[in-house]
Amino acid sequence: METLVAVEQRELAVRRERLLRLHFELKRLGASTRVRRPRNGRWRLRVRCDGWSETVMCAGADGAYAYVTAHGRVLGTASEVRYVARLLVWMVERRKR
Repeated sequence: METLVAVEQRELAVRRERLLRLHFELKRLGASTRVRRPRNGRWRLRVRCDGWSETVMCAGADGAYAYVTAHGRVLGTASEVRYVARLLVWMVERRKR
């Protein structure tokens, strides 16, 4: 039981790290972003522009992670941070999902 909890905590830490990396890339591009941990424990990043927002989460396990919107759209792998950041800025500015 202890190992399952440790693995779950490690996975949450890695997902948070990946979202923070995306957060800093979005900040570099000038986007308004916020990273939060809701009560369910899943880290979420919200990008806002002119009253429109997009929520992004990091999904995956065992070293294979991807960025996914709240609507279920896969944006890209965690290694494509700059591409995903540019895509999110485009989506929010043009209000596309």
